Amino acid sequence: MNFDMNVTIISFADSPRRERVTANLMALGLAWTYFDALREPPAHLPQYDEAQSVRFWGRSLSPGEIGCAASHLAVLSELAASPKEIWTLVLEDDVALDPGFDFKALLTLCKTGEIGFLRLYARHAPSLRNVTWLGQRELIRFKRAPMGTQAYLISSRDARSFVNSVEAISRPIDWEMDRFWHNGLANYALFPFPCIELTTGSLIKKHVQSNRRPSPIDRFAWFAWKSKEALRRLLANLRLRHRDKKIRKAFQQHPLEF
Repeated sequence: MNFDMNVTIISFADSPRRERVTANLMALGLAWTYFDALREPPAHLPQYDEAQSVRFWGRSLSPGEIGCAASHLAVLSELAASPKEIWTLVLEDDVALDPGFDFKALLTLCKTGEIGFLRLYARHAPSLRNVTWLGQRELIRFKRAPMGTQAYLISSRDARSFVNSVEAISRPIDWEMDRFWHNGLANYALFPFPCIELTTGSLIKKHVQSNRRPSPIDRFAWFAWKSKEALRRLLANLRLRHRDKKIRKAFQQHPLEF
């Protein structure tokens, strides 16, 4: 590609969705590669820790959730290993991109605003801040977990920050990525989103194969941890207000429209 952005689609090798995804991306004029989704993490990636999952998530993870986490971690680990700063647009195969949107311009957005992680989709609309308007779209920052890993643009630098923050797979990957106070991935997003999640059934089944339940000690540890997480989130949001102002000023000096 003639610009420093790769496009990677996470999809099972035998997924019937690939035909539609290929047609969608060909219409956009983007070059891309498929990453064959994993069902479990290979040895070089963080492993699933059921004890931590039960204590800090409240239940075991399903095989689908473990595989999804392993797949994103594998893609981001490869990006993190890049010796130069590049960006990867990571997509899951259940989204469709807007054919009229200029996805190549996202790299200009990220470089202008010094943004290393940009969401292009979210499943929820939690508390957020308007950072600045970019034509008909606005750059926003989620202050709480928006959930979803269907589409996001991330730099090799931020990929390293995230990968280094994960010691074990103990919660769904979208919740892990939403912990910006821990991993450094401030939740900036472009809204309205330039993609949609298709109304096809999720391939990530939530049915767990373990009946392990939290003990009283687990519940106490969860309460203490949750309280600490809330405080860390609050402090991080206060710090990020300064970054929001810096980004707003950058786009006032170098306007960009979407």
